[in-house]
Amino acid sequence: MQAFLFLAFLPGSPAFALEAPRKVVDYDIQVTLEPKERLLTGHETLRWTNPSDLPVATLKFHLYWNAFRNSASTFSQESRGHLRGDEADRKEGWGFIDVTSMTWSGADVLKGARFESPDDGNADDRTVLAVPLPRPAAPGETVALEIAWKAKAPKVFARAGHVRDFFMLGQWYPKIAVLEPRGMRRRAEAGWNAHQYHAFSEFYADWGDYRVAITVPEAFVVASAGAKVSETRKDGRKTLVFAQERIHDFAWSTDPRYVVRESRFDPTRDVPASELERASKVLGLSREELMRGLRPVQLRFYMQPGHESQWRRYEEAQKWALAWLGLWAFPYPYAQVSVIDPPEDGMGAAGMEYQTLYTAGTDRRLSWWPLRGLRFQEGVVLHEFAHGYWYGLLASNEFEESWMDEGITTFAESVMMDRRYRYFVELPFGVGLADEDRNRAEAIGRDLDPIRRDSWAFASEPSYYRNSYARPATVLHQIRRLAGEEAFWRAFRSYALRWRFDHPTAEDFFDLFRPLAIPGFESLVAGCFSGTSFVDFRIVSATSERQASRAGYDDRGRLLLPPDEKNKRKADEKGPFETTVVVGRDGDLVLPVEIALTFENGQVSRTRWDGREKWIRLRTVYASRLARAEVDPSGTIVLDRDPFNNVRVLRAKGLSAAAKVRAYAVHLVENLLSLAWSLP
Repeated sequence: MQAFLFLAFLPGSPAFALEAPRKVVDYDIQVTLEPKERLLTGHETLRWTNPSDLPVATLKFHLYWNAFRNSASTFSQESRGHLRGDEADRKEGWGFIDVTSMTWSGADVLKGARFESPDDGNADDRTVLAVPLPRPAAPGETVALEIAWKAKAPKVFARAGHVRDFFMLGQWYPKIAVLEPRGMRRRAEAGWNAHQYHAFSEFYADWGDYRVAITVPEAFVVASAGAKVSETRKDGRKTLVFAQERIHDFAWSTDPRYVVRESRFDPTRDVPASELERASKVLGLSREELMRGLRPVQLRFYMQPGHESQWRRYEEAQKWALAWLGLWAFPYPYAQVSVIDPPEDGMGAAGMEYQTLYTAGTDRRLSWWPLRGLRFQEGVVLHEFAHGYWYGLLASNEFEESWMDEGITTFAESVMMDRRYRYFVELPFGVGLADEDRNRAEAIGRDLDPIRRDSWAFASEPSYYRNSYARPATVLHQIRRLAGEEAFWRAFRSYALRWRFDHPTAEDFFDLFRPLAIPGFESLVAGCFSGTSFVDFRIVSATSERQASRAGYDDRGRLLLPPDEKNKRKADEKGPFETTVVVGRDGDLVLPVEIALTFENGQVSRTRWDGREKWIRLRTVYASRLARAEVDPSGTIVLDRDPFNNVRVLRAKGLSAAAKVRAYAVHLVENLLSLAWSLP
């Protein structure tokens, strides 16, 4: 993305140079929106540099909006008009994108272009365009293309489109695919990574710089990725120019009804002292080191009328996300963030991430009591901004490894949510459901697929979502508990720092954790990421009886008689007691676990079991009777499928009230989610 060199800074922001990714493309785009016709007319100058060591004879492009062209597209066939709880308008909601011309040094290269369907062979799909060049582009050579195109915005569905005068423009321009050179993402030979647009896939692109000039009617408010460079007005229209370097995606939105609210993240004021102290202790870095890279960030919130009162909730969550990710991953490197609040009849555009801009989502009723206890707004802000790291700044391939964005983002969201707000759903009387437990309840359902799978190859929509979001997030929580806080977070931060402005793979992630020798780590990698393994620890049986008096003949030939019933009852209360507990493991996921035996006198015996066998028997003779046997008393095994069979109570009270509430909440949500996934 290198058609030009520029630095775009907001007024008053300190100038700082971003790290340099391997820059392959530059886009210089001019686009005009005709709202009534829903029509975009555009021209782009694309400069693409061959990053490989081989000559390239054909370029490949993504034309994402052709997914909405008709019912024959792969996207339409897979979604059947239903996706993310949204329904497509099958009458007038169609959209498209057409390339009308493409030249290289004046030569027409479009005449030999053809559509390809590398994933499913669908001859009617128009989302991947192959363009032969008049001659091969040599290694390191820059190809400067002039491209004209037009597009019609679909009715809002699956992340982008319009409703009334609201437009969310994501993946709206001809976008060159990624030619992966040898070694990139562990590739043996150079080749194109150009997948079709699927119902359950998102995006993957090369790094570069963008300059985008947007022309709209004068009354329309424009929110855009990047920083505004200039604005001119003429004949009832206005043209706004935005620029951003070192990104791989560019989106914008417009609506004449937007109410704009602005704020500013100031790290000296908005990083909580307690979180800074916690990060310093766990990561082994001084507070000065952690704060050094944190810089002010301009925040803009584009609110719908009727939602203005909720922008402060957006703001609070946004500042917390900037602080937390800045400490535990790395400082946000851009100068601005724009947050889009979609209309309530355009929620198909809600909850979607782009670089330096994302869509949130709320409902005016969420400001009413008792619905204020639903942290939907906060959760979507934390999730979508976190995407700016794991999809944005660590540009993993969302077509092939969706968990590396969605799963790590969901994990980060749950940590941020539970640390800041305690509950995702807060009910009266101090009761609620934590975000981690919400994800855990979904993750421990039955699986048909491993986590690592091409995004379009999952068995069903529920399987895609479970294995891209909740299940990998819960596995990361499991790794965290097994590794310990210091080891986990230091490796987590090392992964973020090493792979920012790059394209990591799952193995790159695993390799930063392997040196920690985490118990059960390889079992988790093989069993969850590459398989459908599960684990369910349970107390199979537990007995605790007075050690029987010896009966029969002794060594001298004397007959020993058992005590009479009266004396036996007295003896039974004195002990010693022989305790036998059998703990079992269902499933083939092998993880170490702790077993706690609590006796009536309050003493607790703890045993660490490696979990390799299917069961273990514990025997002991002790002066006190067993009161309770419990496997995983500290809740370390968050992947345990059924927490209700982890305790066997003999004589004393069982779980504490708080533990019972937590266990029942997890079980209830699990059942509700299982029911929801089973619905057509």
